[in-house]
Amino acid sequence: MFTPESSVRAAASTARRNPRRRQRTDSDGSGATSQPKPKRQRAGLRNDTFEKPTATAANGDKEAGSVPNGSAHREQRATSSETRELPVRATKKGGERSGSAARGDESLTLTRNNRYEVTKLPALPDRLRNNKNGKQKPSGDDLNDVLNGGTENFHGSLYSDAGYALALTHSHAVVWPYRDSTSSPETFSFVLPYPSKNSSDPLPIGSLVHASASSTDPGLVVVMPNSGKITYWESISSAAALDMIRQQRHGIEGSVGGLLSGETVVQIEDVDPAGFVLRFSTGRIALLSTRDAQGRPAISVQPLRNRGATGGGGLFGSIKTVFGGGAWRRDVAVVRAGTSSKRAERDFVVATESGFFQIWNVHRGGHYDLLGEVNGRQEMISVIKRTDPKLSIKTEEDFHLLDLAFISHIESGNDDDSTPEAVKLLVLIAVPNDASTSYVLLEVIITGDELAVTRVNPIHCYSVKTNPKSPSQPRIFLPQPAHTAFVVFERAVVVATIAKRPSSPDQQLLMDTHELPQPFEDVVDFRDGIDIQITGCADEEGKSNKRRGKDPACALLVRGGGVIRIVAFQPNLSPTFDGPEGVTAKSKIEQAIYFGTEAQNPLNFSGRPEITFSLNEVEQAALEVSSEILDSSSPYLPTAVPSQEQNLKRRASLLQDLASHLKKTYPPLSRVTKWMLLFDAEKMAASRAIWKRYDAEFKNKQPDKETTLLADLVVMMSDKFKTLPKEEIGEVDAVRHWFTHDIGQLQALVPWAQNTMAENYKQGIKDTPTVFRMTGEANAITLSAVETAHQFRQDNAAQYGLEDEHLVDGVLRDNYEGLPEFWTSTAEMLKASKALVDLSRELAIKLIGGLAEELDIPDRLVRKMAEENVRQVDMVCLTYTERSLWCLAQDDEKLRHEGTREWAAYVAVRTVQISRLGDLEMAEEGITLAEKYEDMQTLVHLVGNEITDVATRLTEAGIEEDEEQELQERLLLFTERYETYFERFGDQWARAIYQEQIKHGRFSDLLDNNEEQQRFLTRFLRNNPEYSKLSWINDISGEKDFATASTTLFSQAHLRETNVWSKKVQLSIGKLAHLAIEGAPTHHVTRLDERKEKFVSGELKLIDTQEKLYELVYPEVVTAIDESAAVELAMERFGSLVSKDQPALAQVLRSGLGALIAREALGASRLVDVLTLMNRHYSLDDPSELSGQEFYLALEALEISGPKDKAQKRILERMIWRRCMIRDDWVVINDTQLKDDKAVEQSTGDTALFTTLKAGYKTGFWDEKSPLRPTQPSTVLGAGCTARDLQSMFPEDMCEAIAKDLSTEDDQLSVYIEKGRLDEWYTGIVEAAKNSVLDDAERDAYAVKRKEELASLLRQRRLGAGQGGIGLTNGHVAEGEDGEDDEVEIREEDEVEDDDEREEVVDDEAEVGRGGEGEVDEEGDVVMS
Repeated sequence: MFTPESSVRAAASTARRNPRRRQRTDSDGSGATSQPKPKRQRAGLRNDTFEKPTATAANGDKEAGSVPNGSAHREQRATSSETRELPVRATKKGGERSGSAARGDESLTLTRNNRYEVTKLPALPDRLRNNKNGKQKPSGDDLNDVLNGGTENFHGSLYSDAGYALALTHSHAVVWPYRDSTSSPETFSFVLPYPSKNSSDPLPIGSLVHASASSTDPGLVVVMPNSGKITYWESISSAAALDMIRQQRHGIEGSVGGLLSGETVVQIEDVDPAGFVLRFSTGRIALLSTRDAQGRPAISVQPLRNRGATGGGGLFGSIKTVFGGGAWRRDVAVVRAGTSSKRAERDFVVATESGFFQIWNVHRGGHYDLLGEVNGRQEMISVIKRTDPKLSIKTEEDFHLLDLAFISHIESGNDDDSTPEAVKLLVLIAVPNDASTSYVLLEVIITGDELAVTRVNPIHCYSVKTNPKSPSQPRIFLPQPAHTAFVVFERAVVVATIAKRPSSPDQQLLMDTHELPQPFEDVVDFRDGIDIQITGCADEEGKSNKRRGKDPACALLVRGGGVIRIVAFQPNLSPTFDGPEGVTAKSKIEQAIYFGTEAQNPLNFSGRPEITFSLNEVEQAALEVSSEILDSSSPYLPTAVPSQEQNLKRRASLLQDLASHLKKTYPPLSRVTKWMLLFDAEKMAASRAIWKRYDAEFKNKQPDKETTLLADLVVMMSDKFKTLPKEEIGEVDAVRHWFTHDIGQLQALVPWAQNTMAENYKQGIKDTPTVFRMTGEANAITLSAVETAHQFRQDNAAQYGLEDEHLVDGVLRDNYEGLPEFWTSTAEMLKASKALVDLSRELAIKLIGGLAEELDIPDRLVRKMAEENVRQVDMVCLTYTERSLWCLAQDDEKLRHEGTREWAAYVAVRTVQISRLGDLEMAEEGITLAEKYEDMQTLVHLVGNEITDVATRLTEAGIEEDEEQELQERLLLFTERYETYFERFGDQWARAIYQEQIKHGRFSDLLDNNEEQQRFLTRFLRNNPEYSKLSWINDISGEKDFATASTTLFSQAHLRETNVWSKKVQLSIGKLAHLAIEGAPTHHVTRLDERKEKFVSGELKLIDTQEKLYELVYPEVVTAIDESAAVELAMERFGSLVSKDQPALAQVLRSGLGALIAREALGASRLVDVLTLMNRHYSLDDPSELSGQEFYLALEALEISGPKDKAQKRILERMIWRRCMIRDDWVVINDTQLKDDKAVEQSTGDTALFTTLKAGYKTGFWDEKSPLRPTQPSTVLGAGCTARDLQSMFPEDMCEAIAKDLSTEDDQLSVYIEKGRLDEWYTGIVEAAKNSVLDDAERDAYAVKRKEELASLLRQRRLGAGQGGIGLTNGHVAEGEDGEDDEVEIREEDEVEDDDEREEVVDDEAEVGRGGEGEVDEEGDVVMS
């Protein structure tokens, strides 16, 4: 392993390369002195700089890979190329190159938050940069491919002390100062003397060497892993120069020697000043020195072994005892150098995957000591299990130590050298499970052979599915001041705070409740789908920062990404700090939108599955980020910019990026949050439109022109809608300041535009030109804001996850529930917008009338205002719609009422504003708006006016032919448009047209409709019952539908007609129309006839009853001067029974009589009240059917058209019977003393109860099938005596009073029952009524019989006229002389009782006896001539 060859070569090389003497060579052997070596020249990298030597891999096409920590591993890739040498540039002094790049250089910030910043350093070889920018496709045969993901792999290292980066391929080494502030750094490149034989061999490993006393540039040592060949260059600048002039051997060479079969060098660790520690794949370690005892360059390698261990003799025997026990520990994971308090010494730690540690101390002269060793596996596993039970460590095989970093040395506090110092380490542990591998950071203290775990930090933000034994192992760095650790993986870096917060009572309380917040940790990883890999890394000690102190950093050499630096900021460790400890959703969102949208940014901003946030956190963060973009309060946004337009454009783009990121990365947000984010984006888009107009206006502004309205309103605007500029720091432009900080208050801009105009008017600015200018500016602000917002909403709703919303012209048409107030339709904006529309219209109308020319206002500006008024009307309609719908959907009753009012106002305002566009000569545009909003009434008005105007102009005399033709075409156009509206808008248009015709009494135009529009007219009339009087005419004349006409007439008469005469006519015509029905099935017609016949007959009967009432009342009121007087006269004549003691019932009767006199059709209930409350009427001079029949007719009316509710109908029936029973004084009737039967019969027969019962029995009204039956007096008590019983019959405010009056009726009936024995009389009166009806029936039958007899005698006389006469003698009818002596005797008992009937019979007999002529008709009746 360690041969003398290395020393010999070192000495020879040293002799040849002694820097203290000029080297001379004798090229021809004569010893002549050669010319001085030429100066180093700068040379750029070329495409052919690196060409790999021709070699064939053992397995055909495999080559080595790379690892982040500089250790080689095998990675399979194909390669084939030739070797070429690399010209290099001369270099500056190393001190100049190693300085850090200050801010303001060409570095690119990839991401930043309040805990760390990631930047891409500019220093990169030119050709590498060209390839990176995509100017050249990688071909796999040049340096660009090698360093940027070409076909040949490489690995590298970074050296923060020197400021250089090292990249190693199989055949070349490249070094450049990675901190240079320029994008084209000086590059050193040279060919390795012992390149890999096969592309599948492990890549060379190497390290920069601290600069020697004779050079400011560092040296370089390279070890070939398979062969053990070692090459050392004392200075990279001289090595590159010698390589440039093709010198064959220009470095100090050596070899490890004695490698076992398959054994390779896997790590080189700098333990300066003692040299380097080499770690082998077998677990052995050795010390590599690059200087001999005299300080001259020389290579020597010696094994490190435990001197106390015994083993076999010889070199390898001693190596076997390196870790004690004579066995090699093949699971050695890492060797890491630490610090030492003694000069020329260095400590380092060797750790195995299983958790075994050794602490070594090495000296510059090659001496070494094993300071201690300890097996800490069990302790570490035990602590991990206790701290985080989620980490499943079932067996010791589930525990893997990956890397470590020194935290500090802890002095023993004892002067005795035998007392070991304690070493504090930060250890990275991998815990694999079935799904993935988790990682834990352990803080351990090793003292001699003891290990204690003092802190456990599980890494929650990153886990991988890879095998923890993969050769690409993670690295851990803890740069000073050691408050943040960097864990570097192959494609990611975890940034974790390990600094502890000082103890405090609050912290102790949280610890006791297990609620102590987790320390900050986050992951910086690369996007998927790009060929990128971290091939080298190094820590950088923190640099002084005035605000934060020192900020440690980690530098990464990324294949495919250049050099990237991660700087960790000082955490706030104050005990009183209550900010978030861990990574926040807001921070992640900010990084994604401010940095993740750059196409060249290789970082991943889509989030990792390990880092999750609640939906509420995401929504709050999104709203905060959006708000900060609006008001420019984000630290990532400038507040002073040369171009406000570019600033607004940038912020608008950020809001769009925010929406895209949220939709792509996080679960769907709530609907409210989506709308709020969309509102912010709308405000930004609207602000851009307003600013463009404002900026354009200033570009064309005259030097002496007045200030703009926007500038005035920003100054006048209330402080609650703006942030005040700070003039003391130079914020003097109020408008720019508002657009920078106050866009979130954009909803106030339109109202304040109108307010500013009003304020200026109050201050005396009233001249028309100035008002015209301000109005135009206010219109521009309003239209720019609202129109842009609506258009943006319509176009971008889907991007915000609102694709399912029903939007029309940017206005939501439904489903406003739960949404916040829309900024485009606040109450203030609605009011201001309407006011501006009206002002603009009136001003334009005024100027169009000729004033513009007088005031020297250009016509184009007036025309522009008129055209803008069309857009304003459209905008106001949308604003009204949105405001109304939103208010109507709210839970607040006040807002719902407002929504109802606003919708009604909207309909009215829309009609006026669209119609008034005709005054601006914008009728065509008004028609278009009416069509858009389907405002049919306005459309009818505008189109009708246009047709009328054109038709009128055509009738004017002296019209030119061309003008006439143009007018004819225009008339045809509007007429055709009129016709097409029926198909376009259907019933809406038809309704508007027909209502307009009805309104103006053009019934002939309505009913003379053409056949194409007949269906619209029919639907319109049938769907609007108020037009039934026209509908039945159309049914007959237009549809020939007699059935529908009949039904329409019946329905109109029964439900809507109020005039009794009209009702009677409608029922009669309906009956005629029904009789005209043809073509229906017979059984159907019959059933329909029976039903309608009963209905019509009943309604006509009610009308007949009302007519009789009117005929009774009319003579009494005919002399009245008006209806009121007529009612009073009627009450005096017919209302005496209720006018005094029952005021409520008197009012009911008064109302009924008033309706009767006014010829209103009375319903059944009202007719009942009039019939039963008015005075009873008897008239011997006018024996009409009404006389004494009031209560029977009331019951008949109740049966025909009473309430449908059975209970209400029963109450009304009982009320009728009660009034009938109390109409007569039964106490008096009951007193029958000194009265004969005829007198008693006469008194009872004259009662209303008797006449009502008799009328019912006579007509069969009391049949068993009838629902109404005579009722016992005691059963009608209590009917309607409570307000509840009367609620459906009378107004609510009258129910109590009427119930009180009805109770009076109840009291009266009770008296008659108790003192007048009405219940007993009732039974007798019922029988008397029945008998009276029977007697009347017998008399009627006798009269009929006698009439038939007389008719028979007459016929016999006519038949026997030639044989003799038939005469009437002494009361007998005798047959003629040829007849028999039979007689027809008129007996005394057959005489009729009624004198009138007797006279009639006598008259008939006399007529027959006189031989008067007579005839018998077809029904057998005698007809006398």
